[in-house]
Amino acid sequence: MDIAVWPEWPLRFGALFHVGLALILTALAGEACRRAKLPGVSGYAAAGLLLGPMLLGWFDTTALTTYRSVLDLCLVLLLFELGIRLDVRWFRANPWVLAASLTEIALSFMLTFGALRAIGVGTALALAVAAVAVGTSPIVVMRVAAEQRASGQVTDRLLALCALNAAASVVLLKLVMGGLHGTHGGGFLALLHPLYLLVGSIACGVLIAGAYTALRKIVDPASEQGLAAIIALMLVAMPILSALRLPVVLAPLIGGALVKWFDPRPHLWPTQFGSVGGILVIVTFMLAGSAASMGQLMAGAGLAVVAILARALGKLAGVFAFGPSSGLDYRKSVALGVALMPLSVLALLQVEDVRLLYPEFGEQLQPVVLGMVVVLGLFGAIATRWALLRSRETRTEETS
Repeated sequence: MDIAVWPEWPLRFGALFHVGLALILTALAGEACRRAKLPGVSGYAAAGLLLGPMLLGWFDTTALTTYRSVLDLCLVLLLFELGIRLDVRWFRANPWVLAASLTEIALSFMLTFGALRAIGVGTALALAVAAVAVGTSPIVVMRVAAEQRASGQVTDRLLALCALNAAASVVLLKLVMGGLHGTHGGGFLALLHPLYLLVGSIACGVLIAGAYTALRKIVDPASEQGLAAIIALMLVAMPILSALRLPVVLAPLIGGALVKWFDPRPHLWPTQFGSVGGILVIVTFMLAGSAASMGQLMAGAGLAVVAILARALGKLAGVFAFGPSSGLDYRKSVALGVALMPLSVLALLQVEDVRLLYPEFGEQLQPVVLGMVVVLGLFGAIATRWALLRSRETRTEETS
């Protein structure tokens, strides 16, 4: 009898079995949070930690590298959408919004750097952590705003400041890396590399904006074909950016902002993107937890707490300083500062890029940022939701 036609014993299910189960558990964790009146992304983040090396070990630390393209695709789609929502002309009409953004970026960077240096952290590590701390998670902010169906003064400023924070964090960390290039490869490389990254990202952003504008003349962006065209455009852009050794997140954000700049009308976004984007977000948080091991968390916990407190003070003070001038009352200014707290997958991927270039330095940076992401990934979403409710800009039935 040919036994090849019968199942092997014990049964072998393959890698997809665990991925599918993990996806179900992550989705259920998000649903449990939603029913508990918490943001769904907090549940996704908690499930990612549960499935990772901290507890169940279904995904190990190599998952971040193995599934990197999935994480990048989720980020570039969201950042392109965020860029399309960012009307740069607004900063000319209300320069105090830009002043608030630049101030909270500067203060969160300087206070984080200063606090870490004050407790004896080395200059390079303190600068790198401060650069990451400037960012605000676009995934968390956009998902919480969408869940709460938020709109209004605080929500508009939150999305704009989130976009600028993400761009500033990427640029600042590249400049810090330029300093490391200077240490390892000479001063000329230290100057040339950040310049190449910035100019290259702007040039690719122009190309992405041009390609999107051309595609939009052929297919309706809100249609099924429009969704396929946008995803395909990003799938083409990602390997080009990787081949050019450019950050994959900056050019889509610039491209989206350029589309909005040349066509300030409201842009239709594929309705199907809500479902596709939602699945990508769940998968992203599910995989992000694979980066966290208990040993790394313990190693960076102390520095992470200091950085979180300094960062929070910088963001609150920066927004509060210019919030009233930009048209917000004091209550909404505080709410906007609180809403900027989330830090998540983008920070992890930034550190992963550093670790690939400089393994020794990356091993020092990773535990600190990981500690920050675990805290601000879980509770940052709750802070953003609270801020939107407090601002009375949600369209759910709940009130603050």
